[in-house]
Amino acid sequence: MSKKRIEWIDVAKAVGIIAVVFGHAMTRHGTMFHFLYWWHMPIFFIMGGFFLKPIVNNDWLGFFKKRIFPLLISYFICGGLLIMVSHFVRGESWAYTAFYFVRLEYGGRTLNHYLSVFWYINVYLLALLFTSIVITYVKNRETQIIIAFISLIVSTSYKHIYFLSHKFLPWDFDVAFIAMFFMLFGYLYFHKIQEFVKDLWVIIPAALFTVWAFWMQHMDRFNFGFYLKSKIIHASYHHIPISRVAYIMFIPIIICLVVFSASYYFCKFMPQLAIKPIQLIGQQTLGIMYLHKAVIDIVDEAGYKSAILETVLAVAISFILSILYAFIKSKVKKSLHKAVS
Repeated sequence: MSKKRIEWIDVAKAVGIIAVVFGHAMTRHGTMFHFLYWWHMPIFFIMGGFFLKPIVNNDWLGFFKKRIFPLLISYFICGGLLIMVSHFVRGESWAYTAFYFVRLEYGGRTLNHYLSVFWYINVYLLALLFTSIVITYVKNRETQIIIAFISLIVSTSYKHIYFLSHKFLPWDFDVAFIAMFFMLFGYLYFHKIQEFVKDLWVIIPAALFTVWAFWMQHMDRFNFGFYLKSKIIHASYHHIPISRVAYIMFIPIIICLVVFSASYYFCKFMPQLAIKPIQLIGQQTLGIMYLHKAVIDIVDEAGYKSAILETVLAVAISFILSILYAFIKSKVKKSLHKAVS
């Protein structure tokens, strides 16, 4: 399983990244906007836990080399390039641009414009580290589940923590504990999820619940807002406040199961001609995540206000640039390997 890619996971990643791009392209913050934010970030943290493994023989250096450093390098390379693109396209001062490199190191909610989505990489890396620590040193499954719930409850129990009189924590540190809940869920229940995606007795009720929740939100009887980056979370039913933790525990996970199942059946019944392009998009989600906001902003400034058009262009252009980056990266690696040899 580790050697062969699971098609429906790549398709689910593609669905997730298209939802992220569409959410950023939308200017009207209606029912669809809220609905997308319920699940389009949690789905990546859940999938991030699918193939995690405890660190063997305390080989944390190997873990950092394989899982952390490559993402850190791409974070600073792509971030630096986009800062310079923003400088020339948006006409920013050199003082603003120079200070933005400092903000890139601080990360989290201090990042905006072209880099506004880079908080995700900060939180993903921290959640990856925290989750790996838990599954390595806490062997009991029930205790791991308890830790997941505690991390969610504590991290959603307050609005802000000030860091050296600054409003935001570096790298959205506290948001990583919410992400860890989803990542631990993906790690602990991956095999169950593989069974559930095929089980219509599970998926049909989940899909009906998703439609019902969407309709209740549209009718203003149900009000759930879940914005991870800004940590804005509110929940009410018929305007009566309800536990935010309960909503976070169930709604994103149920919708993600529906997305996983739809992706599974898409791969089961559709021809490879239809599957492969979607799967390729799913394999380039990181590059699309990095680049799409810049493309949307540039297209928007050019006068094109259609969310659908911006989504198509942002996904397509970001995908091509991501492929180009991967190609250049492989060439550089080969040339360095030859030079060392």
